[in-house]
Amino acid sequence: MFHRYCIRGALAALFFAPGVTGATGIAAQTGAVTGTVTDAGTSQPLAEVSVSLAGTETSGLTNLGGRYRLDGVPAGTYTLRVAIPGYRSREKEVTVSAGDTRVADFQLEVSGLHLGQVVRGGMTGPVERRSRGATSPALDAVRVAEFHPVESFSQLLEGRIPGVRSVGTNGAVGAERELVIRGIDSFGHTRQRPLVYVDGIRVDNMEQAEWFLLTDIMCCRFYGGAGEDRLSDLNPGEIDRVEVLKGPAAATLYGVEGSAGVIEVFTKQGRGNTPATFTLNAGLGFHRLRPNLPTTLRPNIGRLDGNGQLVFPAWDPNETLIENGLINSYDLTVFGGGEDLTYFVSGGLTREEGSIKPNDQNRANVRVNLRWKVAERNLILGVTTAHARNRIVLESGGGWLGVYTNAMLSDPRQASEDEPYGGGLGGSVAATQAIEAFSHTDRWTAGIRIEHNPRPNFTHRLTVGVDLVGEEKSRRLPWGHRYAHLGSEGEKSLTHRRSRKTTVGYRMTYGYADLFGLAFLSGSLVAGAQLDRDSVGASMSVVRGYRPGWYVGGEVTTFADAGFSEQANLGTFVQNRFDLTPNLSLTAAVRFDANSSFEFDPGWMSYPKAALSYDLPRSFLPAAISTLRVRAAGGKAGKLLPPFYGLPPWERTVVLGNKPGMRYTRRFVYTDIGPENKREVEAGLDVGLLDDRIGVELTYYDARTANALLLLPIPASRGGGAFSDNCCEIVNRGFEASLAASLVDLPSFRWKLDLAYEWNSNRITNLGPYAADDSIPRYRRKEDGTWELVRWDRARSLDGWFEGQSVGDILSFGIAGYDPATNTHRATDFRFNRGKARPIHMGSVFNSFRLGGSLRLSFQLRGEMGAVMRNSGRTHGVRVHAHDEYLRHLDDNGEPTYKADSVFDFHRIEVVDKRDHIRLQEVALSYFVPQGIGNRLGLPGTTVTLSAYNLHWWDDCNCPDPSLTYLHGDLEGLPFMALPQPRRFLLSVRTRF
Repeated sequence: MFHRYCIRGALAALFFAPGVTGATGIAAQTGAVTGTVTDAGTSQPLAEVSVSLAGTETSGLTNLGGRYRLDGVPAGTYTLRVAIPGYRSREKEVTVSAGDTRVADFQLEVSGLHLGQVVRGGMTGPVERRSRGATSPALDAVRVAEFHPVESFSQLLEGRIPGVRSVGTNGAVGAERELVIRGIDSFGHTRQRPLVYVDGIRVDNMEQAEWFLLTDIMCCRFYGGAGEDRLSDLNPGEIDRVEVLKGPAAATLYGVEGSAGVIEVFTKQGRGNTPATFTLNAGLGFHRLRPNLPTTLRPNIGRLDGNGQLVFPAWDPNETLIENGLINSYDLTVFGGGEDLTYFVSGGLTREEGSIKPNDQNRANVRVNLRWKVAERNLILGVTTAHARNRIVLESGGGWLGVYTNAMLSDPRQASEDEPYGGGLGGSVAATQAIEAFSHTDRWTAGIRIEHNPRPNFTHRLTVGVDLVGEEKSRRLPWGHRYAHLGSEGEKSLTHRRSRKTTVGYRMTYGYADLFGLAFLSGSLVAGAQLDRDSVGASMSVVRGYRPGWYVGGEVTTFADAGFSEQANLGTFVQNRFDLTPNLSLTAAVRFDANSSFEFDPGWMSYPKAALSYDLPRSFLPAAISTLRVRAAGGKAGKLLPPFYGLPPWERTVVLGNKPGMRYTRRFVYTDIGPENKREVEAGLDVGLLDDRIGVELTYYDARTANALLLLPIPASRGGGAFSDNCCEIVNRGFEASLAASLVDLPSFRWKLDLAYEWNSNRITNLGPYAADDSIPRYRRKEDGTWELVRWDRARSLDGWFEGQSVGDILSFGIAGYDPATNTHRATDFRFNRGKARPIHMGSVFNSFRLGGSLRLSFQLRGEMGAVMRNSGRTHGVRVHAHDEYLRHLDDNGEPTYKADSVFDFHRIEVVDKRDHIRLQEVALSYFVPQGIGNRLGLPGTTVTLSAYNLHWWDDCNCPDPSLTYLHGDLEGLPFMALPQPRRFLLSVRTRF
């Protein structure tokens, strides 16, 4: 009920705010600004350049010819700004008279800094980056697509923004990707994924396989536990730009949900006074897994006859399992508009087949964005609506039942005509290929935005939007095939999930100058409120024991479960930015939140913020330094709890013989649980060298998660089980650096270089009052590779965690020695810290070369260092006699030798390998059809691109892919259940007409 009054109040404020009276008279005295933007070096027109009037919501983009036009500008004097990544922003003062059109042309020079770029995301509205104390990178999706075709939203972010880790962890088509900003900062009770907004509407970004209780009842998990990524519903061809708020210092105004960061996605819009312009993108290519699987010796091994002769050589998955997975993609968009109405309409179809079959994805997207300007009332009405239909054939359900997993974990000595790979753990490859598993999703996202600009310095906006997601997942294990944990009785399952996210936001902005007659009291005041409401319902049913033609009943066993959750969050905020001088800005803000996730009333929670930005005057700088900005920011934000955490710790389950029962859960017992709160301080420098041809951005951050939630055991004397409480503190520190340089800028040759680097590490600093004194074993590695105990360090511990330890450390046994007499290896007496599960160092190098006016070559290298993995894929492969590491030591009759027995025994003990690797992530060669030829064909802007993605990588992990994970980014175990990332080759054509 309360949110209804908020909406009504916002609407009233929108139409009755100060300054509305007389708006018609003001709007009648309007003019226009037009002009052309070109490259200063080549004189070529620049398209997609942002053009805006400072202090207002009036903005636009240049067209293919570099022209822009801003209509309905009230008479007066304004600062006109133009900005585009890769070029130095420019400003001009323009005076607009009623009924006249002012012409302002710009010539932009190449630049590595983008401080004049207008950032539009966040709660505060448009503001130049130079005025923000916290780092706020913006990614131009249109420019990225010019260099390399982008398959998915998550790929768009990959390796391009320091601090944003977007990595493919499962190579199946449609599977989730890990998306984390500035590392891990909790024990895992709350989600690590950032919030995602599309055109101001909060959207479902779930990455999960199953829901509710039957996950543990049905036979094995779908998709190797990876799940389908709801962000894969987004069509990257619809995206104009992406802005990232990396943590509390930047995302404070998102309150109780902002600590993991925020990603703002802005889709493409129409353009005023522009005829209909069509863009067609078509792509044809294929996926293919890299043939680096450790099974190359299998064709030399197989089933022998009585004379020891090889009668059936085993199949090598490198040769027989890996196939080409066809890719077809088509996108058609049209944009344009008149003086009052602009439009953007797009439609896309994509079909992708996996390299390991069965696995494919069919996605259809439709989007309509309209913008209507009511000049006589200074109103702008924006409407957006989008629909996505995503149909995925899962890779046999994945995990133990995956085709890939069972082909890899087969003993080639058992190969036969019926099972040429030799068997399998979860089932034969033929049996896993017979599994039918589907994921069908329909998604509708819609929103309305009303902007009112009664005065040049006062604007307010109302946004109302909804994101509806309907998912259906089904799987059939055919009767008669034998599967692990099930046998041959067969099983069917069906799951539905319905998610609704509603967003209502109101914001007003008031710009002021020389307040109270004081020149240094100039700036901008922003205030507003936001209401978010989530509801999720899910149901799951399982039928086991059926046979073809049987009806449900008799010997058939059925299970079912359903659940529903709903929560709401109301926040209000205010921020004031003081522009104390043209070079110095000071910002202060606070947000207050009330949330329904708690079973008690915690009251309003407050989240403050402060930021400082200072551009040193050019006269203070050495000749080589053209720009130097110092910035600092600090803020606090929260992390929302899952629903129902205040309920009693019991849940339904099944016990002996599939009978119903009750058990303790890992939900909260106490009712005074609060959100995890994160405080972050960051400081940085933005440096421009050689007249800003080289731009360097450096940022250091220190983030502390207070009230971190940890699972705590309940003593057996009190009934056993576990509960969670706010007990702990985690410190997460990091350093980010980026460099953008125009190394050569000639009319016939241009070379641009972009570097990105990130260092991140976390540490548990306090385990709270529940911790007890304990000791940690410290081992050192000897020259022969074995480990010896050096000492015991005292440390407080709680439920297996130690103060001073990192979240995600790999604790494992090591090899303490070897006894040649018995050919056995001895493990260490204790588990000890073998390293971090997530990388400490991450970086990328992107080069682009433009040759003449028609050719462009680009490539990206991306690397990660400092992480290790519990390499269960390697140990399982040896234990079941499946991998080359063991097979190479068999004798001519396929019997194990002394060395083979030694290798087998070695793998009785956990093996930890490095995840360090460097990838040739992207390579693309583009040909721009000369404009003269294009004009004669009626296709003035046509580009043909040949590209490769994930082409090659260098590693020492003894695994097919060092980024493999299982169960939603759990990097500690079972990576062999996930598919490696495939390589992708694509020929694409983009044309405008």
